[in-house]
Amino acid sequence: MKALLWRELKQRLNELASRIPVRYAVEFKVEGEVREAYISVDGKTLKWRVSISSIEPYESGKEDLAKRKNQLHSILVIDRIEEIEPISISEFYQDGKSLRELKGYAVAERRPATIEEKNEYERAISDGARQVMEDFRQMGVEIQVSLAEQLAERRKGLTEEQYRRVIRRVAAELEKRYIDPHEAVGIIAAQSIGEPGTQMTMRTFHFAGVREMNVTLGLPRLIEIVDARRIPSTPSMTVYLKPEFEQNEEVVMSVVKSLENTTLLDVADIVTDVTEMTLYIRPDTDKMRERIVDRQDILSALEKVKNVTVVENPDTDEIIVKPQQESFKRLYQLQESLKELTIKGIPKIRRAIARKESNRWVIYTQGSNLKEVLQIDEVDATRTYTNDIIEISEVLGIEAARNAIFLESQRTLQEQGLEVDIRHLMLVADTMTFSGAVRAVGRQGISGRKSSVLARAAFEITTKHLLRAGLLGEVDTLSGVAENIIVGQPITLGTGAVNLVYKGIRRKNKGE
Repeated sequence: MKALLWRELKQRLNELASRIPVRYAVEFKVEGEVREAYISVDGKTLKWRVSISSIEPYESGKEDLAKRKNQLHSILVIDRIEEIEPISISEFYQDGKSLRELKGYAVAERRPATIEEKNEYERAISDGARQVMEDFRQMGVEIQVSLAEQLAERRKGLTEEQYRRVIRRVAAELEKRYIDPHEAVGIIAAQSIGEPGTQMTMRTFHFAGVREMNVTLGLPRLIEIVDARRIPSTPSMTVYLKPEFEQNEEVVMSVVKSLENTTLLDVADIVTDVTEMTLYIRPDTDKMRERIVDRQDILSALEKVKNVTVVENPDTDEIIVKPQQESFKRLYQLQESLKELTIKGIPKIRRAIARKESNRWVIYTQGSNLKEVLQIDEVDATRTYTNDIIEISEVLGIEAARNAIFLESQRTLQEQGLEVDIRHLMLVADTMTFSGAVRAVGRQGISGRKSSVLARAAFEITTKHLLRAGLLGEVDTLSGVAENIIVGQPITLGTGAVNLVYKGIRRKNKGE
């Protein structure tokens, strides 16, 4: 169902809401039957829903309130305005493409995200794998579906006796790998990751042929992951396109151009003439070709700057920009603002390159902005990836962040040729995210929020933790490892977790 979207000032919106029902004159024409509308203040999110009973051609004097003084075309008869939970502008589509920003008004169709119930997991399991899992259950062993699928595939070439021998061997191997009750899994995981970590080197991966494209690897990257750094040292994205576009070079280059955030200073020199109170912009042809920018892109960006006059110099390639209010302060402010003026692209994406891999194009970026990139229609949201874990948590949720911590730490170790059991890495990822937010393994995160006073004091800032605990009257139940070692008693792990009570033998009295 189509809806009318328009941008409104907060002050005018409050006035409009106070006069319901109202006949509101606007500067745009609306074609077709539209009974629902949404209003935005910032152009990115829609926070008010409007019910329209009818739309009439504009006639002077018939309106109760007007959006502007002249060039009015329609009167909206509004019955109700209500504030709603913010809706992203990207949920609305116009001509098959989602809207990126609402500059004035638009008539668009909403396509909200649909939540579909998945089929039961059991239905996806093949009959062969189901039979294998049942055979293991009879032996008292539960196995993964992936392992059952592999065994079901290999069973085709085996006799019944060989198959029975194989599953007994698999069950025995699984028994060996079970963790004993009260095992110190945290300490083992720390040792298993820490020991290979001492062999890691400090290095970065450099993209050949592109000067500024680097990705941090090795020990610095592992430290970034466990510290849950808000912004990684070299944020980057791997952007995949939808299957119908990933082999089309023209579409790929178009996406690269729309991704890369290019400022005016990246492609032109800015010269200030104080005597004439004028700025001269001299485009650099080589830089423009490298960034896929043409002269019209620069002019279009300059047209959006307020209170300036833009003139093209017919004798040279220069573009003359002059502030309407002539003053040294205004000239300096204009110069600084033009340096950061965005000509095209997405904020935070400083560079983007396309590479052909396995007969398909993949785009790599320097800088990360997952939310904005996923709104591009040609981008495949199911495969596009960023190495910024905090951003993944904010955009896709905590479960996605947990998977990202695991994948990033595994990839970092494998880059150095180090093999660590994935269960140790999964434990670290779970510990960092189980609270619902990504927390660092350190004083500001997991170690600093332990319930035990002595454990916190043993890690860092001993006097501060002990003094605070004394003032607040905190109680330490001595349930962890560090606190029991401090007070000199057995830790509550392994055999120390089991309490034996000896009742003794009751002796019978002579009279009994």
